[in-house]
Amino acid sequence: MVRELVVNASLLIACLYIGSLFPRKTPYASANWKDHAMCGLYFGVWGFALLSFGGAGTGGGTQGFHLVPVAIAGLHVSPVAAVGASAVELLLGWAFHADPVGSYAAETVVAGLGAAIIVGVRKRPAAVWASAALLAVIAVFSGAARTGGTAGLAAWPETLINAAALFLAVRAADAFFDKERERKALMTEYAYLTQHDLLTGLLNFQAFQARLQPVLAAGSRVCFVLIDCDDVKSLNTEQGFHTVDGTLRNVANLLRTYFPDAILMGRYGSDEFAVVFPMPEDLPARLERTLEKQIQELSDIQLTYGYAVFPDEAKDPNAFISLVQRRMLETKRRLWLQREAHWLHNERLMAVGELAAGMAHEIRNPLTTVKGFLQVSKQNGYNIADYYDIIMHEIKRMSDLTVEFLQFSKPSAHRPALVSIQECVQAAVQLTESEITRSGHQLQLQGEEMPLMALLEKDKIIQVLVNVVRNGIEAMEDKGGGTLSIAVYPRGEFGLVDVTDTGGGITDEHLVRLFQPFFSTKSKGTGLGLSISQKLINEHGGYISVRSKVGVGTTFTIRLPLAERDAAAPGGGGSHD
Repeated sequence: MVRELVVNASLLIACLYIGSLFPRKTPYASANWKDHAMCGLYFGVWGFALLSFGGAGTGGGTQGFHLVPVAIAGLHVSPVAAVGASAVELLLGWAFHADPVGSYAAETVVAGLGAAIIVGVRKRPAAVWASAALLAVIAVFSGAARTGGTAGLAAWPETLINAAALFLAVRAADAFFDKERERKALMTEYAYLTQHDLLTGLLNFQAFQARLQPVLAAGSRVCFVLIDCDDVKSLNTEQGFHTVDGTLRNVANLLRTYFPDAILMGRYGSDEFAVVFPMPEDLPARLERTLEKQIQELSDIQLTYGYAVFPDEAKDPNAFISLVQRRMLETKRRLWLQREAHWLHNERLMAVGELAAGMAHEIRNPLTTVKGFLQVSKQNGYNIADYYDIIMHEIKRMSDLTVEFLQFSKPSAHRPALVSIQECVQAAVQLTESEITRSGHQLQLQGEEMPLMALLEKDKIIQVLVNVVRNGIEAMEDKGGGTLSIAVYPRGEFGLVDVTDTGGGITDEHLVRLFQPFFSTKSKGTGLGLSISQKLINEHGGYISVRSKVGVGTTFTIRLPLAERDAAAPGGGGSHD
């Protein structure tokens, strides 16, 4: 009996394993009656195989195993499959084994109809227990009916063992199919998660690329559109990632709505989408209508896109994909340049407004002074002798301010010549050395011995150096015996000039505004000196920076690009227009 149980169990395991390898569209996942019928046919054939084994003289107590596939068909497919399995098993039994297989017809019919009724009336897990119990009862009564009489008493233990084995077989088979169904569900979910974007539900980049290749290989005429959502990063910063996620989901749903004929649709990047659809007759008009109007209005976000038609514009799939990506980048660059030009225009208007306001403010002050003294002089017979010096000082102040403003705002021709930076520094020192000595300060020079040659307009660089040195002198007015240090040295492709004073330093609040027009910490300053200096240095391709510490002093650093060695060699210099 043990051998019979082992062989029957082996056949049953093979039946269940092969059944688990059914096509993906398994009957219990589909309402198609053809799938139910096919599954009933499969389990019926396996039931007949087990029935034939039991009727081949291996013993009479284990033939009940042929009922297990019928019960599984009912539990895991449908009542229709259970009836179909019992009918197939019954027909095959009559056709190929009229005796003794035909004697099992009654139990096969009872098992099939019973499983169908149980599954139709009760839900799991009660149906599992009822089906298992039904098969056990059938095995007991069938075994008793076949043995009968006195000999049946001796066969009862074997019959009960057979019944228990059938009961356990149904439970084990049910558990096996449950686990297999869970495994398939997990595999399906895993396949979905690895191929789709979790936020939008569209294909991810890798899956989209993998599915695009067969579409292009088929040679069909299709359009590939790459779409970019502009300003997503700024939106993320301003409103948070939850808002951005909602926007991207909305765009994905709108793409599904307006591209129902899409062959492929995926999330190509963090803020990019891709759509492949059959080539329509009105492609440009459709894209303009859909992407530039309808979706933008509904999603409240601007879209940039690039597209190409395969195989019209590129026959190689890789070249075609690269073409679409390049066109989208070109569109983004064009849009960025337009925005940059608009931003620069607004910046210029703001700068002009600030300059005009500053100029008006600076001119209004001396004009108010002159006006006041002229009104007072009216009472004295227009005698302005007492106020003449003050009036002339204010008029000179307005004249100087006007000259400096014109120098700051008026573009000038740049005509550099090959000059050593040390030569410019020496000229600035000669112009300011008397002021340094008269103020009681010391001057320290640290110069590079080898000339640092650069293409410069000597007078303008000297003007900048003189302005910076005088600022240092004025910063040390309240500290007698200060030190002004000037150092010249190379660093990479630049020649640097450091002008350091030991004055009171500049606060962080003033430091950030130091180069703004009309900003000055001096009572008599116009606020244009450093702005003009910065403009002149920028014209030479260099830049000026400042670092300061309150109570310690300030250092201005001027960086000027050095000339190439060929130009710096003897005979290699000259003026350049």
